[in-house]
Amino acid sequence: MKKIFLSLSLIMTVATASFANDARDPDPEVKEVFKKEFPGAQSVVWSEQDGFYKATFILANHRTIAYFDRYYELVGCVRDIFYDQLPITVMKAIDKKFPTASFSEVREITNDDGTSYLLKIEEGSKKYKVKVTSEGSFTEITKVNK
Repeated sequence: MKKIFLSLSLIMTVATASFANDARDPDPEVKEVFKKEFPGAQSVVWSEQDGFYKATFILANHRTIAYFDRYYELVGCVRDIFYDQLPITVMKAIDKKFPTASFSEVREITNDDGTSYLLKIEEGSKKYKVKVTSEGSFTEITKVNK
């Protein structure tokens, strides 16, 4: 009896979590704004996150995420890029601070504050999450446990 109860509890938990993360079709208005902003977008998947409409898609062979507010305005984008696509000022700053680093993730973040870059860096046995402005200034360096 105890096993049945635990199994039912587990099934209910999984079902509830799946329902909570269910991708919903957004309002048609936000889809129209999206089409105008990103005309070449492919494989678009919509969801809602923290009160924003979130579109995850491929644009120019890069995974991109766009966030729209409740007024259907684009408020920010996150785009996966390659290290060699960073601005030279950013590359120089990173190479100076982390000369032997390897990169597992490089993202470009664009919003009302401007453009910044988020990188996951591994240097030797240490791992970091680093945020850099487009001018090459570090705004965050966090050591991450492996």
